[in-house]
Amino acid sequence: MLAIVTSTIKPSTTNSGVINSFYSWQERLDQTKNTLTGLQKQGFEKIYLVDNSPALDKLQLRQLFIDFPYIEIHHIPQYQFTNNKGINELLMLLYICQYLPAGKILFKISGRYCPNEQFIKPYFEDIAAKGYHFEDRTGTISTRAYWAKDVAIYEIFLLQCLNEVFTYPQRIVGIRSLYRKLANIFSKKTIPSVNISIEFAAANVLKRNKYNVTLLNILGIKGYIAGVNKEEEIAE
Repeated sequence: MLAIVTSTIKPSTTNSGVINSFYSWQERLDQTKNTLTGLQKQGFEKIYLVDNSPALDKLQLRQLFIDFPYIEIHHIPQYQFTNNKGINELLMLLYICQYLPAGKILFKISGRYCPNEQFIKPYFEDIAAKGYHFEDRTGTISTRAYWAKDVAIYEIFLLQCLNEVFTYPQRIVGIRSLYRKLANIFSKKTIPSVNISIEFAAANVLKRNKYNVTLLNILGIKGYIAGVNKEEEIAE
C-alpha cells in the first residue's frame, strides 16, 4: 500500500506581506515530518510527498527532508486559491497520479496529521472515508485522510470532485438560484464564484456515482487545526 502526503510547507504571503497561515512554516515543516514518521511506522510500501509551496523548490524540499530518504518528493508551483484551497489539493493529487503504480491501495493524508494508535487499514472496495451526516443533502467526508482502492479509481474520483467544485455553484435548483444565475449574467463580474468545499464535493461525487463506499467511524489520525487565534488538536 502507498501513502500520499499533501502539504504547503511554506505558504505564500498576502499583498500586505502577511503569511497566509496560522502556523509558521517551521511549525508546518515539523508537523509534516511527524506525518512521515508516523506513516513509516505503519509499514507503507512507498510514501509520496506532494508540496506546492511557492517559496520553495524541489531541491530545497529535498534538503528539508534529508532525514527521510525513503520518500519521493514532488514540488508543484501553483496559483494559491485563497477561498478554496481544496482546488489546489485536487490539482496536486491529480498530478501525482501519473507517478503511482497500478493496482496498489492508496492512503491520502494531509501533512498536518499523522496516524495514531487506532490507525489500521480497513477492508473496503472502492473508497473508505469518515463521513459527517453523509446521507444528508449537505453531508460531507473528511478529506484530511481517506483510502482508495487503486490509482485507476482514484484519478476518476479526483476528476469528478474537481468538476463538482466548479459546476455545483452554477446549478439551477430553485427560484433563488435562477435569480442568482440571471444576476451573474448581467453582472460585471466575469469569474463565477467557487464556494463549495472539497469535503462537500467529494461526498456528492461518492453518492451520485454509486461508488462502493465504506464509511469509517474512526480514521485513526490526529493533528492540529487552526482555530480562532488558537491551535486545536483533533482526532478522527
